Amino acid sequence: MFGIRATAGLVIILVLLACVQVRAQDPPHIGIKVRTLTADLRKQHKLPDDAKGALVTAVNSGPAKEKGIVPGDVILEADGKPVASAKDFANRIAAISASGAGRIALRVMNEKGERREVTIAIAKHAPEEGSKSVLPGPK
Repeated sequence: MFGIRATAGLVIILVLLACVQVRAQDPPHIGIKVRTLTADLRKQHKLPDDAKGALVTAVNSGPAKEKGIVPGDVILEADGKPVASAKDFANRIAAISASGAGRIALRVMNEKGERREVTIAIAKHAPEEGSKSVLPGPK
């Protein structure tokens, strides 16, 4: 009987360790979901024809929401470099996080065409249940 309990306990410990390992590999995020800004999305959101970047499609509780980022905003630049796509933006977040910086400076345009700069903390833990990472949304 003791052997069965010890085996069950070992299995539980291994499962918990696997969960911790997966959590450590979660991508860095700022609490938003983005899509590459296409011609159709520019038209739909009444944005300038030359606007390029990543369109914010969802904002969850977290660093971006605290800085006033809302759905419909366009991420134009990340750390002073133009954002070409949602994937490009996700890669920038990951690279900046890997460098140990912990914060990212963004140039953002709202649906009125007004531009502003914000600096947002990069979270390294898993998003809370129901939230989304910075990974690109559907095409």
